[in-house]
Amino acid sequence: MQQAELGGSETMAGQGTGPRTRGSLCQEGASEQGCSPQELRLLLLGKQGAGKSATGNTLLGKAVFTTKLSGQMVTKSCQKEESSDKKGEKVVVIDTPDLFSSQACAEDREQNIKAYLAHSAPILHALLLVIRIGRFTEEDSQTVQGIQEVFGAEARRHTIVTFTRKNELGENESMRDYIDSNKSVKELVQNCEGRYWAVENKAGEDQRDSQVEELLDMVKSLVKSQGPYRVTSRNEGRGFQVPVNEAKSQKGDKPHKTLNIVLVGRSGTGKSATGNTILGSSEFRSQLQAQPLTKTCQESKTTVAGQDIVVVDTPALCLLLAEGDTSELTKLQGYVFSCEDRDTIFVLVLQLGRFVQQDQKVVKMLQEIFGEKVMKYTIILFTRKEDLGDGDLDNYVKKTDNKALKKLIKQCAGRVYAFNNKETGQAREEQARGLLEMANKLISSHGGHGFSHAQENVNKTKMWPKKVPNLKNFKDKS
Repeated sequence: MQQAELGGSETMAGQGTGPRTRGSLCQEGASEQGCSPQELRLLLLGKQGAGKSATGNTLLGKAVFTTKLSGQMVTKSCQKEESSDKKGEKVVVIDTPDLFSSQACAEDREQNIKAYLAHSAPILHALLLVIRIGRFTEEDSQTVQGIQEVFGAEARRHTIVTFTRKNELGENESMRDYIDSNKSVKELVQNCEGRYWAVENKAGEDQRDSQVEELLDMVKSLVKSQGPYRVTSRNEGRGFQVPVNEAKSQKGDKPHKTLNIVLVGRSGTGKSATGNTILGSSEFRSQLQAQPLTKTCQESKTTVAGQDIVVVDTPALCLLLAEGDTSELTKLQGYVFSCEDRDTIFVLVLQLGRFVQQDQKVVKMLQEIFGEKVMKYTIILFTRKEDLGDGDLDNYVKKTDNKALKKLIKQCAGRVYAFNNKETGQAREEQARGLLEMANKLISSHGGHGFSHAQENVNKTKMWPKKVPNLKNFKDKS
């Protein structure tokens, strides 16, 4: 596979002394790969006119890449530049031509493939796929396909979708609104595990520094979870190799199965919003209403850190009790026992500071439907984390005087987590990753099996569909 050139269509303003970053850029495996432990190496990819060169200038804080408005390709070859901030932290940016342009001949593509491999080796920390807001075309789709063919399918795990021309968003339109409104763009972002960054390359110095800091923090978080990407300088086929961290784990560890997260809880605790936080997009209806919005079980899928995730949103079990609806309970059992290719765990969603009688009923119904051992596969998640203020969740749990809540937490072996479902960007992503890490540790503690595959549940799996419990057992006696 190969490529040819590209032209940035944006110019840069507000050039400063270099990117301002927060914290150390030390990366695991960087030293042993021949790179400075205090640098981030970024590769810009995208079609002609997307604004790659201008974005590179923004990241470096100086105009080192040629940018101009042109119908012809401006960037003819790969170019690597770097910049250091006052802390001595270095950012290396590699600008590339449009590797997949129809205007490029095969010979040019071959030469540019060799060049980008040479510039990228020995490691990269992120691939920035640059796309202009409002201009996602067939050419962009071809570029995405070409990147996968050249860099390999694993590249998406280290890709951040980078939107230029942030100022061209509609009035009162957020980036999330823009992404959700375009099916192709939404699928692209989801394929890159929800990672995206928007930049205005004509911004003044203060805004530029803020934008760059946001991106570099995102890259650091990505490297922390995935490790850097190793690159070879050979020109035979794909140049990218298994991530440094993953190469170690593949020697003995089996890859995780699809993780099936079943959200349960009473109405109003924030189950749907929690599902959206995990997925990184607004898949489930979520808004403050007197009447419950979720009335049927539904699922949505995403990929996080290379692991396929299925999130199942459910109606309030107590609502099903009031309506005597056994069909939805049977459907819920199906999401657990009929999915043999998934490892299932339950997330019991509670609202911070409001553990009430209905929450206790939900726990009883859950045990009646799936057996008492279901709590061994359950994580308690508190919503409204922001209400803790400067407080700590562990201290909140330890100091609660609610005996029923303490008993429940003990049943779940102390597995508690908290979400602020209003968070966006990197903060949202870090919350989701933290929960998924806890979920995978839970599965590992059970021999690598989720609830539906655990030995004690084999008979139930074979006997599914199981008889639905008598709902009258849960009605108030008052």
